[in-house]
Amino acid sequence: MITRVIWPKWSKIINEKFVPLTKCADRYVILYGSRGSSKSDFVAKQLVYNCLTHKYFKCILYRKKYNTIQESSYENLKQTIITLGLQDLFQFRVSPLSIVCVNGNRFIARGGDDPASLKSIKDPTCVWYEEDIPDEEDFATISLTIRSGKADRLQEYFTINPEIEGDYTENWFWKRFFEGHNELSYRTTTAIEVEGRKVEYSVTIHHSVYQDNRWLPDAVKAQIEGYKNTNTYLYSVYSKGLWTRKQTGGNFYKLFQRAKNTGTVKYNPDLPLHISFDFNVNPYMTCTIWQLEGKTAWQINEITLESPNNRTENVCREFVRLYPGHKAGLFIYGDPSGMQEDTRTEKGYNDFVIIQRSLAAYRPSLRVAKSAPAVVMRGNWINAVFDHNNGGLTVIIGDTCNKTISDYMYLKEAADGTKAKIKEKHPDTGISFEKYGHCSDANDYLLCYAYAAEFMLYQKGGVQSKITVGKNPISHNRQY
Repeated sequence: MITRVIWPKWSKIINEKFVPLTKCADRYVILYGSRGSSKSDFVAKQLVYNCLTHKYFKCILYRKKYNTIQESSYENLKQTIITLGLQDLFQFRVSPLSIVCVNGNRFIARGGDDPASLKSIKDPTCVWYEEDIPDEEDFATISLTIRSGKADRLQEYFTINPEIEGDYTENWFWKRFFEGHNELSYRTTTAIEVEGRKVEYSVTIHHSVYQDNRWLPDAVKAQIEGYKNTNTYLYSVYSKGLWTRKQTGGNFYKLFQRAKNTGTVKYNPDLPLHISFDFNVNPYMTCTIWQLEGKTAWQINEITLESPNNRTENVCREFVRLYPGHKAGLFIYGDPSGMQEDTRTEKGYNDFVIIQRSLAAYRPSLRVAKSAPAVVMRGNWINAVFDHNNGGLTVIIGDTCNKTISDYMYLKEAADGTKAKIKEKHPDTGISFEKYGHCSDANDYLLCYAYAAEFMLYQKGGVQSKITVGKNPISHNRQY
């Protein structure tokens, strides 16, 4: 018996944000973002469609714990089938947990808490990882089983919220699929050499937020937005759908909030560039790049060059590559210790001389204090700026500045209130380095100099003043 199914127009049953994905044939399709964005709803409908239309389809429903599948992806698929009026074409089985179509295609459930069951699946064509980011070993086991030559296509779907215990930049999943990419949504193709030939596979990364869901009740929207004032971590994850860290306490920049203090920023060729250096060479040499307009400052980029390119000249060369022909002015800030001669430089030169020489075409102005501002005081001030725009200042870190954001999120506070520069050893070279603190140090030097009046006002408890830093007087009304 042949059953003819009339499938509705995609735009009628899913949100517009997801319609382009209905034509996606990439191997990995990763949907992440905020709660309530309807990413799971889309995947459920897409997989039901694939089950009905593919000549051979066997999809694994994965979660870390098997007993959570029935109330998540399984139930989502079941309700999707019923809502579309297709229940006569499917059987819903509980033991073992599965959904079977009349055409022989099916969904089968597997949990990460039973590793043997992951290896015993014959000829799967698809997997849906719902909510949980799988352990790397589970991912490898499942991914390697999805190779059937019977299939129309082989695909792996992820529907996740960007939640990871600890530093997300150290997690295998983020490193594999997100590291090195600055956009929220993107598509990449990777080639891997197998037995002397290159095999390509493509990845689609799709970001969505609850505002993309036209069917989400207003009460739920209000609840999500309510986290803005009660739980900044949940607001970043549930409302903005951003990778962030859970609050664990003991952070130096304890009032930094990713959802509030980061954003999309763009280079403006009509404004001066402000660049600041930290001269530590491991794990990289640092230059942060800013533009300022009045009391608003935004970091538009970062340069963090690792060995063998972690030298001042190379950082300057990279800056020239990124901003060729900039004519609106350049200001240079950084660690005052860079004024000293160093074994890394020629005799008679220091890092700032090298920078000025390398960037002479930009006619730069040097803004370097005689000594670094006190760590505790500058940290308290910048925390106050992040939290409540102290002194009327607004500081936005560009959401592509990943190393800088990690600094603000993970740098710990030492017992004396300074920055805890905890050392690690490189697993290959054995070289010791401080993982966090370099980008934020560079930013401290810039903010404390460029907004010296506001910084001094904070230190004095609210008394307006005009002060001198180095040789240049900085007043409240200054031009950038």
